[in-house]
Amino acid sequence: MSTPFDAPQHSGSTQTRLNSVPADGGGGGGGGGGTNVDTQRLDQAANALVELRGDTENADNGADDDCLSASRGLNKHSAGGMAEAGSWATAGSLVTMDVRWGSQVLNLKSLLQDISDKLHTTSGHYTRTEKEEQARQHSISTPFG
Repeated sequence: MSTPFDAPQHSGSTQTRLNSVPADGGGGGGGGGGTNVDTQRLDQAANALVELRGDTENADNGADDDCLSASRGLNKHSAGGMAEAGSWATAGSLVTMDVRWGSQVLNLKSLLQDISDKLHTTSGHYTRTEKEEQARQHSISTPFG
C-alpha cells in the first residue's frame, strides 16, 4: 500500500530529490530555480495522520475491553471474595498496564494531531503565499506590455 510518505521508485541510478529543484542546479544559496511545495501531498499526509489517529483510538478501545475483561475473569474465579475485589495480583497488574497503555495512546494521538495540524497549516500558508505572489506579479506593469 502506498502512502503520501513513500518516495517515488526509480530504476537505475540513485538520486536525491528536493521538491522540484533541478538535479543539475547545484547546491548552495542563490540561483535561478525555486522550491516547489506540493500542497496536495502535504494535505494527503495530514489526512493520513488523522486516519491513523482514528485507528489508534480503535486499537486502544479494543485493548481496554480485553484487559478489563481479563481482569474481571481472573477475579471472578478467586476463592472467597467479590469478583471486583481484585484478589489476584495479575488482575491488578492488567489494570495498571491498561492505564499505562491508555496514557501512551493519548500521547501518540496528541502527537499525530499536532503534526497533522502543522501540515495543514503549512499547506494553507504555501497556498496563500503562492496566490499573493501571483497577484503581485500580475499587478506589475512593465514598459514592454
